[in-house]
Amino acid sequence: MKKQIGIVEIALLFCLSASTALPAEMPNPLRQPVDYVRWYPNHYWNGFKGIADVRFHRNLLIAGAVAIPVAFLLDDVVHDYAVDHGFYSSEISRIGDLYGYRWGYVGAAGLVTLTGFVGGQSFQQTFSDVELLGEAIITEGIIVGLVKEISHRQRPNGENYHSFPSGHTSGSFTLAACLNKIYGKKVGIPAYAMATFVASSRINDNKHYLSDVVTGAIVGTIIGKSFSREHHQMWHVQASQSNQTSTVTISCNF
Repeated sequence: MKKQIGIVEIALLFCLSASTALPAEMPNPLRQPVDYVRWYPNHYWNGFKGIADVRFHRNLLIAGAVAIPVAFLLDDVVHDYAVDHGFYSSEISRIGDLYGYRWGYVGAAGLVTLTGFVGGQSFQQTFSDVELLGEAIITEGIIVGLVKEISHRQRPNGENYHSFPSGHTSGSFTLAACLNKIYGKKVGIPAYAMATFVASSRINDNKHYLSDVVTGAIVGTIIGKSFSREHHQMWHVQASQSNQTSTVTISCNF
């Protein structure tokens, strides 16, 4: 299933990337919509530029520098095994195809919204969590789509030339990184496990090579963690001390 990259999406990315002098705190999107629209590009840009932060992603980049070349060497071996034996039945593999595309994104956004509402979370916090998913996934889709066009690698089944990297895999790992930030390891670990299943299902379905999904996993995780860090930095811890007492105040930029 091919991801389409349109002019509107590219224009949206360009507009959101513009940095302007804006207030540090996030305006309420319902009560202050104009201020929020003005504030958002700088917030987005802080997350986007984190993708290029080599120091922050050092461990992932080292892992990728080792795993991706090895994956290229093993492409034919893994592909032949998947074609001859398969990893899953077509019914099980179909789950990976669905989760790694729109249904996974919609499901994750629905989960965040529902748990925020049921848990009595503020509207601003729930909105921010959904916003994190949206901006990370949109960015992932644009970046991966552009790389697909540049790499022009043919899929193992010969369907088209959009094999490298795997968009389903990168999207799933982007979701996992964001969900790990929002909920912690109790949801993050299952989300990463599901993303790994999606990656293997793409090989099973003869849609991608091993190197496609390994690269997609690295790229998706980097993008998700970059926007998650910006999301995290919207919270501040302030400490003050007097002669008799010490006070720690936790505040959110909402």
